[in-house]
Amino acid sequence: MDDVPYLNKDPMPTILIGTETQSICYLCGNAGKILHHNLDDCLFGAPGAWSFRQCPNPDCGLIWLDPRPTVSEIGKAYRNYYTHGQPNGTRQTRPARMLRTILHAASIASLGLRAERRRYKRMYLDQMPTGRLLEVGCGNGKRLARMQAMGWDVTGQEVDPVAADYVRAARGIAVHVGPLETMDVAEKYDAVIMSHVVEHVHDPVALLLTCHSMLKENGLLVVLTPNAASYGHRKFGMVWRGLEPPRHLHLFTCRTLVQMAQRAGFSRNQCWTTSVGADGIGQGSVLPEEAIQSRQGKQQQLVATRDVLRGFWFQLAASRIFRTDKNSGEECVLLATKGSAGYE
Repeated sequence: MDDVPYLNKDPMPTILIGTETQSICYLCGNAGKILHHNLDDCLFGAPGAWSFRQCPNPDCGLIWLDPRPTVSEIGKAYRNYYTHGQPNGTRQTRPARMLRTILHAASIASLGLRAERRRYKRMYLDQMPTGRLLEVGCGNGKRLARMQAMGWDVTGQEVDPVAADYVRAARGIAVHVGPLETMDVAEKYDAVIMSHVVEHVHDPVALLLTCHSMLKENGLLVVLTPNAASYGHRKFGMVWRGLEPPRHLHLFTCRTLVQMAQRAGFSRNQCWTTSVGADGIGQGSVLPEEAIQSRQGKQQQLVATRDVLRGFWFQLAASRIFRTDKNSGEECVLLATKGSAGYE
């Protein structure tokens, strides 16, 4: 769902999003406690005030949105979401774009992240024999094109018909339009990947169950999602980029991701965190004074050099923290195998 085009490029009119309450933990059934209260959508201007709860069970700790948009209303939260190739609400100034290119390359090289960045870009499948691959929530198809160039036989799934049409026309890649469970699978897949999708869905275990059913025996599921236990969440708190209310419905840690994979029938699960994309988190974590401007109807329209510098310095700090705390990365990476054999 990252880089998913929104359906309406016009400014969002005054609308209401229908919601439902969800005070009980989705995974373990405990009553959640308020973690963040009365949040705005400072990124894409969806209306409403939103709160997150956290499960107090130390063996769980799941974080979720309450209230949350209903299944029938969730589309309204995406009206001003990403366009093809460039987010509408976060266009970069020319100096910012040039500075980010320079600083990003410098940080990757100086922090020794080049190998990790390469694995991340390849969805950690660089050591696996190629075969049939499905991307759930393929967005603009950029990742599918990269995997295709590696030798994979790729197919996409997307709920947004505009995005699907773009991938077909610009990339020449087949895309199923509609919920994953409506997709007919004549031949099962060797790998199913999803990047920043699972946090957007109302029933993530059901999503993983569907992925499980679409995989061959010993097939691999790869999931990337924001890490609720990250250094960035601790530092930025209620303005951490990974929250993104009201589109992020659940926020996970490695513990909760593994629990979900087990419930979905995956027999061997590995999960770790990575800080390789921390610059984007630092850049996108709206500072308190900017959040106040957003509440006053002055939502930031341009990514400026100060935002790029914030992302750069945060990348340096997050990488330093990660050296001694391997659970502090901004994203969780889950590798889940169907069947008894695993993937190293």
